[in-house]
Amino acid sequence: MSGKSRQPKPVRDATTVLLLRPAQAEPFEIFMVRRTAKAAFMASAMVFPGGRVDAADADDRLAARCDLSRADAAARMGMDDGRAALALMLAGVRETFEEAGLLLARGARGPLDFADAGLRARLEKHRDALNAYETTLVEVAEAEDLRPEVERLAFYARWITPPIESRRFDARFLIARAPAGQRGAHDAVETTASAWLGPKAALAGYDCGALQLAPPTLRVLLELARAESLEAALAIEGIPAPVQPQPRMQGGGLALVLPGDPEFDPPGSTPNRITMRDGRWHSTGRGV
Repeated sequence: MSGKSRQPKPVRDATTVLLLRPAQAEPFEIFMVRRTAKAAFMASAMVFPGGRVDAADADDRLAARCDLSRADAAARMGMDDGRAALALMLAGVRETFEEAGLLLARGARGPLDFADAGLRARLEKHRDALNAYETTLVEVAEAEDLRPEVERLAFYARWITPPIESRRFDARFLIARAPAGQRGAHDAVETTASAWLGPKAALAGYDCGALQLAPPTLRVLLELARAESLEAALAIEGIPAPVQPQPRMQGGGLALVLPGDPEFDPPGSTPNRITMRDGRWHSTGRGV
């Protein structure tokens, strides 16, 4: 032994956003993007828009433009630090705009008019500048006099990457009805494709190998597939418990053991895990 202790991998705060809209084939569909094959984390996977929190997401000027106070954000997110709580929500607004071209914001006089070609062109330039790290969300908000609609976001789930991964995130999954009048589009940088998918359609695509899903995305889609309406999917009660999978080797393959499973620490009584078999994740149990 070298005598050197292994430093724990840092866990970065991140936000993922589920934007839902009514659909015909299913009660609702969700906007999803495919990560580039060059991505260091979840390469080529179909995911919900999101990313890590930046320092600029906690800017006081941006917080002042929100109707939701930092104290109310803390209560909604189950946190003591209101500044960090609101930053998580604002990171969701920013990342959704950057990756999906969907903007959860309104203007000083009310809803944004996306029939206005001039507004669309300006927002596209702002989006490109954000993706190129040439501006920040507060600068975009000030330029267009925007008010981020963080109050629309509900806290749906929380997943923490296990220590075996080289990149670790404490990801809060937020959910909201998609903004009206906006179509959404991937950024062609970090994401290479996008689609509005019903949860059952996304799961069918995964089952036939047409798309890849990471374990948390798989579990979220399985849970949403049980919702009988868009309103039911958005009806969130309480603060979700954090889920940090505990990896186990099982029959020569990897199993991500989840809370409630008999092999989880502390142990439960009902199988609850996601297992890698034949190159694909398979879910046993229920819950996000």
